Amino acid sequence: MSEFDPYRPPQAPLLDPHLPAAFVGGAWSRSQLRLLGALALGYLFGLFVLLALSLWQLLHPQFAPLPLTHLLGLLLALLWGYLLLRLRALLASRFGLHDGLDWPLALQIVLGLLAVGFAALLDEQVLNPLWLDLGSFALFVALGLSVLRFALCLQRIPQPYPALRLLAWLLLLAGIACASVVLLVPALLLGLAAGAALAWVFFTAAGELPE
Repeated sequence: MSEFDPYRPPQAPLLDPHLPAAFVGGAWSRSQLRLLGALALGYLFGLFVLLALSLWQLLHPQFAPLPLTHLLGLLLALLWGYLLLRLRALLASRFGLHDGLDWPLALQIVLGLLAVGFAALLDEQVLNPLWLDLGSFALFVALGLSVLRFALCLQRIPQPYPALRLLAWLLLLAGIACASVVLLVPALLLGLAAGAALAWVFFTAAGELPE
C-alpha cells in the first residue's frame, strides 16, 4: 500500500538552506524589510519634490527661496543616512560584508548634511564670498568620492541581488558625476534611480524571509 498522502503538508524546507543564519535567524523580518523599502520609495518621492521645487526657484529667481526646500533637504539627508545604515546591517548579515563600508558611509552622511547647510548659505548670500564657493566645490568633490568608494565596495559582493548590482552601478555613476561638480544635475537624477534600486534591494531581501 502506498504511503503517499495528498493532504500531508510538504516536507521540503520553506527557506533556502544556503541563506546565512545571521540573516534568517537574526533580527530581520519580512515586515521590517518591507517598511525599509517603503521608506526608500518615500525618499525617492521626496527627492523628486525637492528637484521640482529647485527647478521652480531657478525659473522664478525673483521670488525668495522657500524655507520648505531646505527643511525637506535636511529630512531627506537624514532619511538617506538611516537607509544606508540599515543597508550596511543587511549586507553584513546577508552577504557577510563587514569591512570597507564604514568610513565611506560615515562620510556620506556627514557630507550630505553639510551640503544641505551650504545650499542654505548660498541661497542667503547675494554675493557669495570666495571661501563659500571653494568650500562648496571641495564638499561636493569629497561627497562624490565617498559615494564612489561606497559603490566600489558594493561591487565586491559575490553573487549579489540584481537590485544590489544595479544600486552599485548607479551610485558609481552618481559619485563620478558629483565629484566632477559640473554634473550635479545628472548626479541628482541618478540619485532618484538609486532610491528606487535601494527599495528593490529591501523588497528582494524581504522575499527571502517567511511571513
